[in-house]
Amino acid sequence: MASIDETIEIIRETPISSIVSFYHSIRKKGANFEGLCPFHGDTKPSLVVSDQKRIYKCFACGAGGDAIKFVMERNGLQFIDAVKEIADKIGIQVEETKKKASDPKFDMAIRVLKAANKLYRKVASERNPELYQEFLKNRKLNEDSVNDFEIGYATKNNMLVSYLNSIAKKEDREFALKVAVDIGIIRPSKHGGGYYDFYRDRVMFPIADQQGNVRGFSSRAVLPDQKPKYLNSGESYIFDKANTLYGFHLAKPHIRKQEMVLIAEGNMDVVALHQYGFNYSVGTMGTALSENMAKMLTNMTKSIYLGMDSDPAGISAMTRINEMFMVMGVLPKFIDYSPAKDPDDFLKEFGRIELLNRMETSAPFLDYIIEKAIPVPIPETVDRKLEILNEIFEFIAPLKDGLMAKEKAVEASKALGLKSSNEDIIEAYKEFLEGRKQKFSNKKFDKRAKPVPEQQFSRQLPEEKVFSEPVPPSDAPQELTKAEKVFLERILTHPECVQNEQILEILDLIDHFEVKGLIQWLKKIYLEIDENDYEILLQKKLEENFSRPVSDVIASAIFNHNKLKLETKIVEKLLKDFKTRAQVEKLRKKKRELTNLQRQCSTEEESFELLNKILEVEKQLRDIKYKS
Repeated sequence: MASIDETIEIIRETPISSIVSFYHSIRKKGANFEGLCPFHGDTKPSLVVSDQKRIYKCFACGAGGDAIKFVMERNGLQFIDAVKEIADKIGIQVEETKKKASDPKFDMAIRVLKAANKLYRKVASERNPELYQEFLKNRKLNEDSVNDFEIGYATKNNMLVSYLNSIAKKEDREFALKVAVDIGIIRPSKHGGGYYDFYRDRVMFPIADQQGNVRGFSSRAVLPDQKPKYLNSGESYIFDKANTLYGFHLAKPHIRKQEMVLIAEGNMDVVALHQYGFNYSVGTMGTALSENMAKMLTNMTKSIYLGMDSDPAGISAMTRINEMFMVMGVLPKFIDYSPAKDPDDFLKEFGRIELLNRMETSAPFLDYIIEKAIPVPIPETVDRKLEILNEIFEFIAPLKDGLMAKEKAVEASKALGLKSSNEDIIEAYKEFLEGRKQKFSNKKFDKRAKPVPEQQFSRQLPEEKVFSEPVPPSDAPQELTKAEKVFLERILTHPECVQNEQILEILDLIDHFEVKGLIQWLKKIYLEIDENDYEILLQKKLEENFSRPVSDVIASAIFNHNKLKLETKIVEKLLKDFKTRAQVEKLRKKKRELTNLQRQCSTEEESFELLNKILEVEKQLRDIKYKS
């Protein structure tokens, strides 16, 4: 089962066209899909659905948003109900639990891990330790790989403990140290008080979640007598191995673009694969892969390559993972690295082209295990052949009684030299499935419950804020004016505009609290975000409870966003025009209000006073038009 947050992430990674097509007819046109818009009386296709941008957009009525918004609007559902509706369509079971409020312990863990990663990177880039350089040289890692995967170095001098001890506020310092111990990145000293760094004299590989937040570390020893060779983060409330794929945050766009994914084992194999151009590669943490992660991958692509180590542990892991994908109707292919034992060694010895050739000629992993199940020489007795066939039926069973399963059953019987007809083999396979079904229905399984992490904490961590959140006043106009709409869409499409000093002057002229809040949010985060993550952040904003017009503007901005930045002089002109337009709109609104008040005046004195104010507003309007 998946939590609501995990389900939302899976939906986000599923091509929006496949979700929209459950509810509405669309057809492929170029890189996108199009169809009649269901939100107005459309007579010619105005709806565009973009898998690349992960949004829909109607160019007639302006409706737009992500997959969840589409289902909300079309079916009249609340957010959570729409998530559950989509989950049911794509085969995800959702936990019936409410979304938990922000957890101070979890938030602090993220901050501690982020700080640790910065320290390890700083040591690696500025001090350039000899052992670190020697490791990179021996593994033939180039600068791009080191930077992309943020490979760092932990010294032996307790630098993380020193950093955490430098936190000025006592309660924050003690809380940070406690959390760091909980997640295993520092340890309490056995000799007296104090703490020491868990990772010492090691090359550090940060393990990130799908958004790029560090959740743990994998480390490699660099000294001859260091044990163990690999030392990794343990399971905790911040790190779940089975729901983590190493390098997935980097591979996501390439998996979508190339429409394939290569699953390797371990961080070094993934780094090597990316370095050689196989940037759609991800790595399991150990040999674990959860059903949720498998489902997420199959929603992104049906072309899956299993490329884990060729040792017994790797084959065993691939067998489990292969079965998981087969249940989902996908037949992963198997990459044979022999005579090498893993992709890192293979690439160093044979190179990129040979690995591409191996991938092009690769067969399903199911074929590999069936071939291994048939002994050489083949037994002569029919009884033994039938025993082997039943063993092979077990491998095929996750495909149930589909056409592919029947084909594989017949192929296996022929490979064993059985003389039975295809119909008899298929019938025997169906009987096997029935017997298997009966066998499993009579079993009772005890599901091991995972320990529930602490969720209740009495105090909230202080958080640095650049702007206070805008609160809608009781008389705030909720209608989005034309100027506000154009302004918001242009700024969200070209976020670099928020760095211009004119933006604060324009914000003072805007009344709509949602528009003001979005621009303040963007100004706060702009310098901290990776440009490649900007559209993802906007898509997450669509999940918030904005009014329909503002949501449509956000969707338009995602659709039109271009990474090419505007020249400074164009930004200046753009913002100057917006400022003028906002001033004019604000003055016109003021004039309308004064005119309405004048009509209601009971005395000439009041009317004359208001007339003077109206004339002053008209003068200000003329001055603005003259200056522009």
